[in-house]
Amino acid sequence: MHMLSNLLSLAVDVPLVLLARLFSRVLLLPALMGLSLAVSAQTLPAKGLLFEVKSNENTLYLFGSIHLAKANIYPLAPQVERAYAQAETVAVEADITDATANKNALPLMTYASPDKLQDHLTAATWQSLQAIKGASAEQFQSFKPAVVAMGLTMAAFTQLGYDPAYGVDVYFIHRAKADKKKLVELESVAFQASMMGALTDEEGDALLKQSLAALNSGEALRDTKSMIALWQAGDTKGLAKLLTEVANKTAGTKKLMQLLLDDRNVAMAEKINRLLGDGNKAFVIVGAGHLTGTNSIIDLLQKQGVQVRQIP
Repeated sequence: MHMLSNLLSLAVDVPLVLLARLFSRVLLLPALMGLSLAVSAQTLPAKGLLFEVKSNENTLYLFGSIHLAKANIYPLAPQVERAYAQAETVAVEADITDATANKNALPLMTYASPDKLQDHLTAATWQSLQAIKGASAEQFQSFKPAVVAMGLTMAAFTQLGYDPAYGVDVYFIHRAKADKKKLVELESVAFQASMMGALTDEEGDALLKQSLAALNSGEALRDTKSMIALWQAGDTKGLAKLLTEVANKTAGTKKLMQLLLDDRNVAMAEKINRLLGDGNKAFVIVGAGHLTGTNSIIDLLQKQGVQVRQIP
């Protein structure tokens, strides 16, 4: 299991939405791999990961989402729709439909000329990118390594028919605005973009290197299909196992997973607990990767004495 960047789609909103525009002409997966997988049509409503979070005074609902999806996953399972319907407040990691915030975030994920991607990669990783993309690798020079890795991963999802326009976060953000529910952010577009753009050269190189290897071998598509199936089934343990395998691969992957999941979970758990304490009837949406395993938001809330149970 090398596809660390594949799992970032369970954790990070903003780069995927921005990259849909940035890489619209560069990332064409058939040109990358010439590989196609048949995907069966959605037959049952997607469960996702839905949790009831309770204190003595209040109850809110916490939903683990995927940030890319396809139209036929909607409507989601009835229990998810009911959890949304009861909410007065919808909380998301970031309002990724905010055009101004997205525009302001772009410089955080790119290099200003004459700086360029190649100068921040090992020769071997740059050569791997060239081997896959050929002369078009030059079109990536203005993007930071983690952004390129995420863009390549997005292409793998696209091959399976998934699209950020159908992401669960986007779906509920649009609905919340149409229904005039209060929309709050646990983080922000700028925070997520700066986090992805601030990886060290070593971290960014490692992430891109692993992503290229997985794309080249076809592992990316296989892992993507498995990950989506686990999410659709609401299989928290399966996703936790997958994340643990990735995190334990190397010292580098452990550090990246801590940065992208564990470290962020602390602040998000605190804000969710605050929503609970303030008496909000809330529906909270975060990437599913934040809700599985040790040091997850679920784990942190339980350690704080909050009652949490998964709704099957």
